[in-house]
Amino acid sequence: MLQFQAGDLHSLSLVGSGGFGLVYRGWSETLGMEVALKMLQGARECVRGAPGRWGGGIVNNLKDFMKERDMMHTANYTYVLRLLGVYEKLEGNLIEYGLVMEYMPLGSLCSLFENVPDVPWALRFQILHQVVLGMNFLHRLSPPIIHRDLKPSNVLFNKSLDVQLTDFGLAKFAGSATTTSTDQSIVGTLAYMPPEAIKDINYKPTKMFDVYSFGILTWSVLSGQEPYPDARSFQIMYCIPNGDRPDVRMVDKCLTVKMVPEAKKLMIKCWDGEAKDRPSFQDLKVETALMNNEYVGERDSAIREVLDLLKNPSASAQVTAAESSPLPDLNAPEFLETNFAAIVQAGPDLSNIWDILYTEGIINGEEQSDLDSIERRRDQVRKTLRMIRNKGQRSSTRLLQLLEQHHPSLATSMLSTSRQ
Repeated sequence: MLQFQAGDLHSLSLVGSGGFGLVYRGWSETLGMEVALKMLQGARECVRGAPGRWGGGIVNNLKDFMKERDMMHTANYTYVLRLLGVYEKLEGNLIEYGLVMEYMPLGSLCSLFENVPDVPWALRFQILHQVVLGMNFLHRLSPPIIHRDLKPSNVLFNKSLDVQLTDFGLAKFAGSATTTSTDQSIVGTLAYMPPEAIKDINYKPTKMFDVYSFGILTWSVLSGQEPYPDARSFQIMYCIPNGDRPDVRMVDKCLTVKMVPEAKKLMIKCWDGEAKDRPSFQDLKVETALMNNEYVGERDSAIREVLDLLKNPSASAQVTAAESSPLPDLNAPEFLETNFAAIVQAGPDLSNIWDILYTEGIINGEEQSDLDSIERRRDQVRKTLRMIRNKGQRSSTRLLQLLEQHHPSLATSMLSTSRQ
């Protein structure tokens, strides 16, 4: 394993931070390439023989650093982010340590859905399959590696948009007797944790922990959303053990898309409340391969399309702008009030618009169900207009944009009337 000294890495710029420490982007003279440097908080060692209260040896979280280093060194696989070496920097009487990895310029699964308006389905199924291949490799090692923090922000992409699993800060060798500061039961990201890990303070992580996380990840890939977006930690800790899962309606809207029904069934099996009833990644490898192969003819063009958008952010902005309405700059709540009677009289079907407003967090599930329970179309329109108008300018503007997209003749009529 390469040892990088402070002088070898330069042009360091901060690109991420968290409880673990800091992540920098920089350049390695030795490798002649761009790298990512992860500096773990407290990963330091007192120089032997140097004066100080420690008298040399391990300080703070160096054990956690060494554990993550060993995990990444062991997990050398196509779809797992490769560890290039260890960074050492002398600060006074202390040596600070970091992990050096290849920099992933295309970001994570999280940023993919933020930057690409509509991720092609061919790419979504490739992502799911490659995540399964990476996780299956980790689980088949001897001893197996349990990741314990599988989520969109830990799924990175290389220059070809292939998956690179990362962040082994919480990972654990199955059956390991070694204890570090991250070996408590409730670790990881709550929304992606299985019920057994939340309910049992003495829970020992198993492979089924990661399978549950993959189920939630699958929901995120199919829906393009984050699970439980408005819930607080204590609410998530209550709902998961009681069988509540992310809103399946977000996936049901896509059931007409090829292979989504199969993916939904797989997703539900993975997040089963009983760990013993979840499939293994070896089983999932077969199922996701079949889904992925259904899109083989569309994959190359899908990847080229996304790469173009990611490399030209302005192109993505143009797509977003094209999807939004060219409505003039106006006081949207006032505009809705002025045209209230005309919109109600027209009685447009708003069911598709409700789905979009729900997806974008403008209305919640209870509000959508309430609207859907109203029998008369015009009463539905009345309540929708009042509800959105009371939410302010941004929500009212979005409703007008959607009305123009789904009911263009109505929008044209309103605009022409307002200009007279």
